[in-house]
Amino acid sequence: MNCITFFTKPDCTLCRAALYVVKRVQSHIPFELNSIDISAPGNEIFLAQYKHDIPIVHLNDVEIFRHRVDERQFRKLLRAAV
Repeated sequence: MNCITFFTKPDCTLCRAALYVVKRVQSHIPFELNSIDISAPGNEIFLAQYKHDIPIVHLNDVEIFRHRVDERQFRKLLRAAV
């Protein structure tokens, strides 16, 4: 099963919009979804990497989106990764 890692932080409006798209796609194409709060203790490395670029979406540990999620492209990438 494909794994999506969603890098976010609290009160991020772009993150809420992108997560909505991710979950909508997940309702049709199953995948594991892990959300990482870059501002949480222990996630300093992600905060340093992505501080001004969230949300970041990884598919099987490869970055596929930054700032926004294109639903059509997301579906295409998931189907190709299966």
